[in-house]
Amino acid sequence: MRAHPAFRFLLGSLLTLAAIAPAQERGSTATIRTEQELKFSFELDAPPSAQCEAVTETSYHQRNTHARVEMSIKTDDCAAAGGEFKVTVRVKDDSGEIKPLEFEGAWQRSDAADVVLSTDYPIGENVELVSARVRGLTCRCAAGEAPPTGN
Repeated sequence: MRAHPAFRFLLGSLLTLAAIAPAQERGSTATIRTEQELKFSFELDAPPSAQCEAVTETSYHQRNTHARVEMSIKTDDCAAAGGEFKVTVRVKDDSGEIKPLEFEGAWQRSDAADVVLSTDYPIGENVELVSARVRGLTCRCAAGEAPPTGN
């Protein structure tokens, strides 16, 4: 079991004082040097990146027990960018009840080309795909890039 660093420092200080006190009583001078290794760790947050604006075009169709959602994401603010989004798929079951299913996703690009994604989301058996929508699309320019300022 390792002692807490503050306890080790306190213990080392007490031992140093105990060694100096008898020497001072005899009228002599003593120099005692102690070394202690202190380790610190810090968790730094990533530097904030600049927000940008992105738009998406989406198409979807049913493939048996999956909904295929195809989308392209475009931003003119910065070349290297990334972000997150949610896809909400609505399905109708045999009873006619419409149920939403939500899926999370992320995107990233390192150049100015549009991002094209095609993803199959599980929707279950005996359902009819009603719709698929992209919600909560976010965009952040990569570190070192900033969106243009309106001049």
